[in-house]
Amino acid sequence: MEILKRIAMAALIAAVTWTSSSGQEGIRLPDIGDSSGVVVSQQDEDAYGDALMRELRRLAQMVEDPLVVDYVNHLGYSLVAFSDEPERSFNFFLIDDDSVNAFAAPGGNIGIHSELLLTAENESEVAAVLAHEIAHVTQRHLARAVESAQKMSLPMTLLMLGAVLAGAGNGDAVQTAVVGTQALMQQMQINFTRANEYEADRVGINTLAKAGYDPDGMASFFGKMQQISRTYGLEIPEFLRTHPVEATRIAEAKNRAAQATVAPDKKRDPAAFLMMRERVRVLTADHPNDAVAYYRKVGSGERHLAYGLALAQQRAGDLVGAAETLRLPVISGSDSLPVAILNARLAFRSSGEAEAFEDLRQAYPRNRAIAIAYAEELLKDDTSDPKLAEEMLRPLLARHTKDAVLFRTYARAADAAGEPVRASEAYAHYVFLQGRVYDAVSQLRGLLKTGGLDYYQRSRIEARLAEMEPILAEIERRNGYDPSEGKGESRRRG
Repeated sequence: MEILKRIAMAALIAAVTWTSSSGQEGIRLPDIGDSSGVVVSQQDEDAYGDALMRELRRLAQMVEDPLVVDYVNHLGYSLVAFSDEPERSFNFFLIDDDSVNAFAAPGGNIGIHSELLLTAENESEVAAVLAHEIAHVTQRHLARAVESAQKMSLPMTLLMLGAVLAGAGNGDAVQTAVVGTQALMQQMQINFTRANEYEADRVGINTLAKAGYDPDGMASFFGKMQQISRTYGLEIPEFLRTHPVEATRIAEAKNRAAQATVAPDKKRDPAAFLMMRERVRVLTADHPNDAVAYYRKVGSGERHLAYGLALAQQRAGDLVGAAETLRLPVISGSDSLPVAILNARLAFRSSGEAEAFEDLRQAYPRNRAIAIAYAEELLKDDTSDPKLAEEMLRPLLARHTKDAVLFRTYARAADAAGEPVRASEAYAHYVFLQGRVYDAVSQLRGLLKTGGLDYYQRSRIEARLAEMEPILAEIERRNGYDPSEGKGESRRRG
């Protein structure tokens, strides 16, 4: 886990170690090409991206809170709509990491570290970072780097991508990664240069302006990072290590921003960013009481700070204190969805009153953050009917197939509601998303052997196995699994 804290999260791939005969687990990723020099296909890139997401979940690095996930994706897609590839599929996600960084990964996966969100002063700064990473994807910088490695073996290509995903414009840092990786100590050239960084700046600033954000957000954030580095001396922010910034680059970003034509105001609520920033601060705190202490120190005189304090109190078990905070004039009567959900949770937990949740469901019938929050409270209450939670979550599964929290919560609800088959299916999907592929396949294979399955249940299970089994077979092939010897992931992880 520590290696992920020391290097940009994307360096998961740079630290790849295939599982050895001793049984030590490594990162399991699919082929993205071979030494013949075939450039990665979109299908393989997507498969690689999905595998990376499973690994991040397996290592417990993802912040999968539904409200945070929705916010980051809404922000990301508000930029994608004005990018060079508005129809392209992206996935924006948050990593729990105390370094300031962001990266673009294969398959349109773009990650930002929680500390970056906490460091930014406004939404335009976060949007600038996302626009920069979106540009890396739309300008095919990752694919160009793969193409430049045509004669490399697969492990070397993975190593290269590890540096690429971290946004490595610094050739020395890349070379260090090569030297430091066992069994992969060979010279390499990476065509992911500073020219790519400048291009991502130019394209990103244009996207920012067209989307109605402040195009100066990029130069502003770059400047903030430089200021932090001067303040802390040798403690250079990870963002500057992976996105080298000089005075010239900041000046060019400012010039481009000054020349950009900003689209009319999109009527975005600047408070939405502040609320999510505080939510992330509380969710990533080592302990809720640490977050409570933080807000006691900085005060709660602004709406987003009052929300942060109330959320921290609720998570620390101080329901009375949380309710009192939400009655403060600065936040009382707020129509913010995060505040409304927190109020609904407190009302349900203190008196079993579900009216607030029902009102929210009527106002936002397809909102999974509301549905999951309501279901979680129902499942905690012994007097509630778990069938309501099961019926409320089931329609969301088909639309949110990569939401691990949704499938975990639904599995609990289905089990409590007396739906063991659906519970087992959902749990298998959940553990698959968590990177435990063998466990998911075993769960479904075992389920097929139980009696009493109807045609539809059996069809669903067989369809999921048809998707998962080739992935498991590839993992076992790569890990040297020989059925006749009884080795491999399935024997090891059991």
